[in-house]
Amino acid sequence: MGTKKSPRLGIRKMRQKPKILIHEHLDCSLRPRTMLELWDKMGFDQAKIPFPANVVGPWDNAKLASGSERRELRLQAVQNYRKFLVGFASKSLANYVQAIVDHILPLMQSQPHLRRITRDRIADAKNDGIIGMELRFAPQLHTMGGLSLEQVMDAVVDEVKQSPMPIKLIICSLRHEDGEMAERLADLALAYKDHVGGFDLAADEEANPGVLEWWIPEAVRVRDESKGKIELTIHLTETRKPTARDEALIDQYGIRRIGHGIKGNWSQVREVCPTSNVVTGQVASIADHPIDSFHRAGDPVTVNTDGTLFTEVQLSDEYMKLQAVFGWSEADFLQVNLTALEVSSFSSADKAKMKALLKAGYLS
Repeated sequence: MGTKKSPRLGIRKMRQKPKILIHEHLDCSLRPRTMLELWDKMGFDQAKIPFPANVVGPWDNAKLASGSERRELRLQAVQNYRKFLVGFASKSLANYVQAIVDHILPLMQSQPHLRRITRDRIADAKNDGIIGMELRFAPQLHTMGGLSLEQVMDAVVDEVKQSPMPIKLIICSLRHEDGEMAERLADLALAYKDHVGGFDLAADEEANPGVLEWWIPEAVRVRDESKGKIELTIHLTETRKPTARDEALIDQYGIRRIGHGIKGNWSQVREVCPTSNVVTGQVASIADHPIDSFHRAGDPVTVNTDGTLFTEVQLSDEYMKLQAVFGWSEADFLQVNLTALEVSSFSSADKAKMKALLKAGYLS
């Protein structure tokens, strides 16, 4: 791997390259401008984390302006909001979670908002050269405004059905929950199995570490009853090393994918999110990230964003960093995309089409 010499790609050409994305959270991938538009409708004063004056001021002033002045004020507000969110979230993993809870989830409690946010993400992915995407979220987090789990799914699925590229959803159980919620989510995943391709365990690994036993039976049930159409993945060893028990359970239940996985020795496919690991303080910099060591050792890895908001990256930006820091070539990017495609939940027909696109994009 990495032996093929190829010219360094600029960001424009990198965005044109076909890519597979299998680890991204919908609630970490909102456009700042969309967030401001939705908060404006709800009321900026409703946010638990107060909006800075340099965000609300320009945004409100833009309503009184027109033409280029209006556009400039809106752009200023969006840029200041992005800077504020990223600065707040990057202080600690606790801040990262708080930003999601207080500034993002309140916007995702109605079907129109969920449709808008999903539609935005699909459009941005298309513009970044994504030809297949698995998008994960926890539907239970979007029921605080009165929606049922089914209504949440319907809103997101409505947009997925209109996507220009194949998309599968991954349903996330959360570590601070329990088997009762996992059972409900398993039933939900099976009810929407035409659009759901994965069942995950996510959230705070420090507070509730390891492979949680209440999740396993529901995860296995989803995989078995879907006849393998719904894959299992688990956030693990993002922030801490695995125990021998964790490793044994992963092997015992045939879980093929590990979300992040940067602090464990895994033969399973890692869903690696380099910039996110820097933002949350798991590694000091891209140069310190183990992804290149994993890749050079022949361990199966995939490259992902985790989310586009706090990381300020699209998948092409992740590729640009790996090219600049580790000298990754088109051969390297082809390999990680083929790995992602292999463990993805797309149909055989879609996989065949995407494989052809990948080979044409990186070998021609």
